[in-house]
Amino acid sequence: MHVHIDPPVTPASLLLPRPRLVATLALLFVALAAAAMLSGGQTLLTWDEPIQRAVESSRTADLDQFFLTVSRLGSTMIVLALGGIGALLTWRRCPAVAMALVAATLSRPLLEFTLKATVGRDRPDLERMVNGTGYSFPSGHVMAAVALWGLLPVVVGLYTQRRALWWASVAVAGGLIVSIGASRVYLGVHWFSDVTAGLVVGTFFLLGVDQVFRRAHGRYPCGLVPCPDAEASKATAVEAVEARPTPPAPPARAVQPAPAVPVLAAAAPVSAASASTSASAALRVEATPAASSSLP
Repeated sequence: MHVHIDPPVTPASLLLPRPRLVATLALLFVALAAAAMLSGGQTLLTWDEPIQRAVESSRTADLDQFFLTVSRLGSTMIVLALGGIGALLTWRRCPAVAMALVAATLSRPLLEFTLKATVGRDRPDLERMVNGTGYSFPSGHVMAAVALWGLLPVVVGLYTQRRALWWASVAVAGGLIVSIGASRVYLGVHWFSDVTAGLVVGTFFLLGVDQVFRRAHGRYPCGLVPCPDAEASKATAVEAVEARPTPPAPPARAVQPAPAVPVLAAAAPVSAASASTSASAALRVEATPAASSSLP
């Protein structure tokens, strides 16, 4: 999703212009899922188990408290509650953002359940600090964190135009997502590859949420968040106008001067006609008395 902060940074703006990166992430997830399905994920345990044991051996009381607290921010109840609150807060300002929040919050559990049931990988059982239920691949907490906290910059962008605050929200969102993912490995309820797959799926999940936002914003434009399609069309139109060649100006037509009419030549016939008229009138005047004198 594109916010009014410049430059906009979303999964769509980062990934869609880079099809090779999108293909690489897709292949990575397929490879991880296939390896997790085969032989109980024995191939992935080549590096998953050493990482898990190294993390568990580095636990301290302070880290225990930190990761227990951070992990709750990716739990289903917290994500549903905060997603609902976010939708209510953003509905008046931009219904499209509210719809995207609702879609992300409600559709994520269904996607998580489908993927976990399809792969069917067991959770690690070394030294768990909390109980974990269900299958392990991919990490549902990480997917939930991406679905909720990944939209935090969009919500912040509705309330401020200060770039420093917006970039701070990007840093907070990224930090929370990474910390929640690390907490699942630290607490011993997910393998490292589960968390990695959760991050990849979450990225593609946000691409889908971005499409929901585009459609909703096309029907309910709010003005606070520019519609990506409209902005792209506007930019394309501006570029087309700027690139259009300016037609050459038509050659100036030479103005032909009107032919000069000799004043004397034009006046001569008028003078002759006037003279002839005057002479005729004089003859008539002179002839009239003569005719009158011949009467008896």
